[in-house]
Amino acid sequence: MRASAFAQVGAALPPALAASSCHGPRQGRVCNFASARRVTSPPAETSFRCRLVTCAAAEQAEPATPDYGEFDVSSNVVSPVFRSTPWEQEKRKEASSPDSVRVLFVSESNVCRSVLAQAILTELLEANDMAGVVSCESKGSKDYNVGDPPDETLQAVAEELSLRLPEGHKAQHFDHEADIVAYDLVLVFDKFTAADVLREVSVYDTINTSGNYSVKVRMLGEYHSSLAGSKEPDGQDINDPLYGNFGGEEEKEAVQRTAMIIAAACNGLLDFLKETRDAAESSGNTLRAQLLISIGQMDTIDWLVPPMLSKRN
Repeated sequence: MRASAFAQVGAALPPALAASSCHGPRQGRVCNFASARRVTSPPAETSFRCRLVTCAAAEQAEPATPDYGEFDVSSNVVSPVFRSTPWEQEKRKEASSPDSVRVLFVSESNVCRSVLAQAILTELLEANDMAGVVSCESKGSKDYNVGDPPDETLQAVAEELSLRLPEGHKAQHFDHEADIVAYDLVLVFDKFTAADVLREVSVYDTINTSGNYSVKVRMLGEYHSSLAGSKEPDGQDINDPLYGNFGGEEEKEAVQRTAMIIAAACNGLLDFLKETRDAAESSGNTLRAQLLISIGQMDTIDWLVPPMLSKRN
């Protein structure tokens, strides 16, 4: 559109609409059509004509680079997240024996529940001649106790129960990239530790749909004869007896009760592992392959799934 025609169209506009298209210095604000009806004093005719002349001259001039001054956008930039992947660990796992499996217990801090479970299952495996094909370890989903020994209350309870805790145990942190491949069954204690583990692990399944990563993560309570049948949302959770740090006899009794629950669950887990071993022998599958089949037939566990990973109905 030529400048003269633009001027004629502009002159034909009602004053309020003409004012709506310019950033007039007299208004001191940006106007638009929605706010034009609120303009009570449109710019003078001479000012409007001057701006039209300026617009006409701008069409013939070289476009100038706008000067925005200094504008800091650092607070608006989102730092990228670089996720590691377990592909290299997969290659190393292929070289290990498929006729043995590794079990990992994961509690929040690796100073109480998971240590108890490791100690109890180790004794059960040794007593049932399965230590050669099944091994177990423990780690924590959080890193704030890394390097710490088992809790003092747990040590006192273990001594009373004649339970041998892992020698020289120091709390370790769960490495989602390496551990989800290194272990064949990862057992968590509640939906919070499940979320800590699966928040990262479930991402791998979206990249490699045949990786079978998340399926390895189960609740220890699923193997407890009473907890397994619970329909409550938290029914299979085995809660942290140290939560709240109330100390004294109350805390000791809580650890004792938790030890009994974990012992019952580990006995159920032992039965499950025996059945898996027998199924592997009769089917000709390796123990590792049969374990994956067995846990793959179980229901999906309940955990705090992020919205972006939730399945749509």
